[in-house]
Amino acid sequence: MSNVPPPPPPGAPVPPPPPAVDLPPSAAAYDPAPTRAVPTPRETIAEGGPSNLKIFAAECVGTCVLMIVGPGSAILASDVIGPAGVALAFGFVLLAMAYSIGHVSGCHINPAVTLAFFLTRKVTLMQSAYYWIAQFVGALIGGLILYIASDTGDLDTTGVFAANGWGEKINSSFGLGSTIVVEIFFTALLIFVVLSTTTKGYPIGFGGLAAGITLGMIHLVTIPVDNTSVNPARSFGAAIFGGGDALGQLWAFIIWPLVGAILGVVVWLLVHEERLEDTVFSGQSGLVAARDKAAGAAQRVDDRFQ
Repeated sequence: MSNVPPPPPPGAPVPPPPPAVDLPPSAAAYDPAPTRAVPTPRETIAEGGPSNLKIFAAECVGTCVLMIVGPGSAILASDVIGPAGVALAFGFVLLAMAYSIGHVSGCHINPAVTLAFFLTRKVTLMQSAYYWIAQFVGALIGGLILYIASDTGDLDTTGVFAANGWGEKINSSFGLGSTIVVEIFFTALLIFVVLSTTTKGYPIGFGGLAAGITLGMIHLVTIPVDNTSVNPARSFGAAIFGGGDALGQLWAFIIWPLVGAILGVVVWLLVHEERLEDTVFSGQSGLVAARDKAAGAAQRVDDRFQ
């Protein structure tokens, strides 16, 4: 016996089709030709990256931690660990923060670094404002924590709340000239290393290590000169609670590290295969002409000795 129903007799009405079954919303995902628009991926990494508020939070936390570990090691323990220990503390804290917040904000935690990233068009001016405000707020919070921990400065082992300065005001034999030199050139060194970690071909995952080692060795060399700044936010956080002379000399540790950041960008452009046209200097016709003239002269020298 067949299970197939017999055909309808001639002239009988055709039965209506079965009612359509509503598919659940997820069924469209399996449709090889979906009738609904498929969302497109984000066009840029920046659009898919952390929000400005996340960046603000990361930079604020990172700079606060930099303060309580870096200057904190001097304020609370310089009589035990000495300048070398303080230098290592600065290097270690930058290393730790680079791998903690680097994927969120890039771990600038330094206005000079943010300036360099702005000059090389890695961040916009609006983004830079978030970075700068967060860094100074974080430094202020970190300084406050240290102020409380040191019994309002009474237990400060440095006598100046680890503030930056020069001359007898911080018991240094070095003057303003030495301070200007070290802040410009050692900040430039830090910026050169940090920017180099962003260039094509740099080993992935080693940027934080390079930056941390660099900051540590900078402190090993320059602590005797001016207590080492290379970071205007760090200087601000210590000077606010150091008061007096520290506030009077703070200007130097805001201006000269920023000058050093500009120099670091220039050195980075000279060493790496980066284009001046990709930076904010692209509109400076004099700089572009000077670059082209120098490149032409270098090429002629190279051709002559080949």
